[in-house]
Amino acid sequence: MSHTVTVTRTTTSTTTSAIILNTGYLKTAPGLLKLAQVILGAVILGIYIYNSNDYQHNYTSHRPIAFFISIATTFFLASLLLLLSCLISISTGAIIAKTTFEFIYHGGAFLFYIIASCILLYDVNEGRYNNYNERSYYIISVLGLINSILYIVSAVFAYKSYKGV
Repeated sequence: MSHTVTVTRTTTSTTTSAIILNTGYLKTAPGLLKLAQVILGAVILGIYIYNSNDYQHNYTSHRPIAFFISIATTFFLASLLLLLSCLISISTGAIIAKTTFEFIYHGGAFLFYIIASCILLYDVNEGRYNNYNERSYYIISVLGLINSILYIVSAVFAYKSYKGV
């Protein structure tokens, strides 16, 4: 007894303009680290902006704070854009982790943040700022040290992902 079976294939394609967020990326360790780096960077910049006085921005005499804020701003914006690209594109988080970019970026961020934080912390401990700014500069330098730790942990994850470990 034989039967005849007919198979019909139908291909349907749809396009959508909706933005689909890859929220699963935030459940991974690299995603959580990037989110923490962005939040901590925003806190650092927020504390600085909230406590800054217009008449005290003499950057020629206070170069450590200018250097620290430029580093904090640079890596906040770059980490924010990197996080957004991983959230908006499903494949970006998986692809970029397998390149050397993440390792180099996070390693560089660690080096710049640790240097800027240590210089600012030294400058604050030397008493080169007035009492109004000294406390906030001390806090943001310590937060910078914490953020540098987050960046070195991200660099380790990126290295392992690149090497396939």
